Amino acid sequence: MKTILFTVCLFGMSLLLPSSVMAADACEMVLCLYGKTTGNGGGNECQSAERSFFKVVKKNRHGFHPNRTADARKALLLECKSAAPKIIDQIINKFGRVRH
Repeated sequence: MKTILFTVCLFGMSLLLPSSVMAADACEMVLCLYGKTTGNGGGNECQSAERSFFKVVKKNRHGFHPNRTADARKALLLECKSAAPKIIDQIINKFGRVRH
């Protein structure tokens, strides 16, 4: 019973969180990864954003799917409304299909 109640509470809290919090994380990922594509690392400040980006991995029973992974990562970065699509495409072309 406690497990069900806990799950319901977590689900309810996820609905109450504003989507702008998620968008800010996506924008941080875009900034850090764009810096990485241009040769400028973000240092320690970008580790969590890079880790979140590379955690998105799509697999099936046969293993890693690079194209599905790239699509999922692109969808994540597109949550940042202020990012230019050209920049997101550059990031995906370089890091979208990489299994990190």
